[in-house]
Amino acid sequence: MRSVNRHVSLVMHMGERFINRELAGTGVTTGTTPVLLELRDGGPRNPAALARSVGVDKSHITRSLRALQILGYVEIGPDEADGRMLVVRLTEAGHEAAGLAEQATLAWLTVVSAGISPADLQTVDAVFDRFYANGVAHFEG
Repeated sequence: MRSVNRHVSLVMHMGERFINRELAGTGVTTGTTPVLLELRDGGPRNPAALARSVGVDKSHITRSLRALQILGYVEIGPDEADGRMLVVRLTEAGHEAAGLAEQATLAWLTVVSAGISPADLQTVDAVFDRFYANGVAHFEG
């Protein structure tokens, strides 16, 4: 397990470096990429729900949203159904930025998965699905 922990940590840090380099000049970083992808794939929602789905605390999501709003990637406004609640939506530019972020993360996956069989990649995918589900359950429970 010690080796898995070390390798996941190192690959994650290398991936952050790679992705940040790929996204240089866009204002998008590895810190804001999950927010863009979650909004694109899961649709508009309030900041607290977004924080939960990304797995960060409210202060982190507030900073990320502020940066993305300044860049013109998100709009934050009252919920149409409940004007007391705020809702976050991607702008057209935000959809484009999410696409760039996804391309960068997929490029990194291509780098690190070189020489790995499709069957082994499916196993890795299933294991990380479980890692994610366990992490979500930990923070929700």
